[in-house]
Amino acid sequence: MRILHVLSERGYSGGEEQLARLLEHLVVAGHDSVLVLNPGARFEATCKDLGLPVHRVRMRNDADVIAIARLRKMFKVLRPDLIHFACSRGHKLGAFAARLTKSAPPTVVTRRMDYPLGRGRFRRWLYGTAVDGVVAVSEGVRREVLAIGVPESHVRCIHDGVDFERFAGLQRSPLRQRTRQELGCGVQCPDETTVIGLTTASLHRRKGQDVLLDALGQLGQATDAFPGLRLVWLFAGDGPERATLEARATTLGLCRLEDEEPRVSVRFLGSVRPVDPLLAAADLFCLPSRKEGLGVALLEAMAAGIAVIGSAVGGMLEVIEHERSGLLVPVEDAHGIARSIASLLSADERRKIGDAARDRVCAEFTIERMCRATEAYYRELIARVQASRAECR
Repeated sequence: MRILHVLSERGYSGGEEQLARLLEHLVVAGHDSVLVLNPGARFEATCKDLGLPVHRVRMRNDADVIAIARLRKMFKVLRPDLIHFACSRGHKLGAFAARLTKSAPPTVVTRRMDYPLGRGRFRRWLYGTAVDGVVAVSEGVRREVLAIGVPESHVRCIHDGVDFERFAGLQRSPLRQRTRQELGCGVQCPDETTVIGLTTASLHRRKGQDVLLDALGQLGQATDAFPGLRLVWLFAGDGPERATLEARATTLGLCRLEDEEPRVSVRFLGSVRPVDPLLAAADLFCLPSRKEGLGVALLEAMAAGIAVIGSAVGGMLEVIEHERSGLLVPVEDAHGIARSIASLLSADERRKIGDAARDRVCAEFTIERMCRATEAYYRELIARVQASRAECR
């Protein structure tokens, strides 16, 4: 197969690690992949590492008619067996270009977000008529696509996966103690235990870090319930909400003042790549999202064997088996998050949940499983479209 992948984002916006590993899988399997990227896209470095050809098309906005014309020309010249739209803008522009191309190859789009799509005709056309298939990264996302009237046979749930081998041994590696020492949490006093919590997510309102801060504030007011405890929560990520979140943390008494650090404290680390050292150091993980297609960051933490807490929303409902491989809390429930964190302050309870979380990812959410399922879906779409066109002749 020759697959043309269209990706418009210049920076990282979610799913790039999964796309990179899919491309690597396709290369090993003997398929040809060609990329269409915006000039200056960071993903071009990944393509260079894999030795994949890149074509550059400036995609300024969702209605860039010049980009549509250039994509159409590229589709005709490159003659791929299938076109994969890997992002929202690439989908909109590429779908128009493909529909304007005579005998265009089969097209498929990946949908990652669980936001309602609305019921307008354009959306129904975009995910139905305009493409031959949709990959939804969770059943939650799939339901949102089906809700606008797209046929069930048109949408395939293929869960995102993570590199299990990369994360599985982090908690037992020397990286754990080294990172904890670098964070100032490596030396424990005889009468005090340091527990490190972690959230790795962009600082946007939809990720719910404000709710987690409220939960930590409640815990900070109830330190008598767990005497001798020091809880440090790390926020790794950046975004437009950072200043607001930092101000909120200060108001809640969660920030260090001069040389004194409260029993429950938070630190905003900014963007951290790779996150492996933080996953090695952490004891708890929380993703308090208001909306979440699946939650790759959650999968990474679970693969590392960390006890996790997630909002009962979107794909996290499919990933976490409540009270077995993690804890689920209603959206925007700060009290519920505080109770969940408190219930995981026991090292034995964390270990039990973390081990089950690691087993869950190993069984259902590996990158290898995702890649094989996607390759099989590519083949299925090509065969289906070819059969349909043969019937019409």
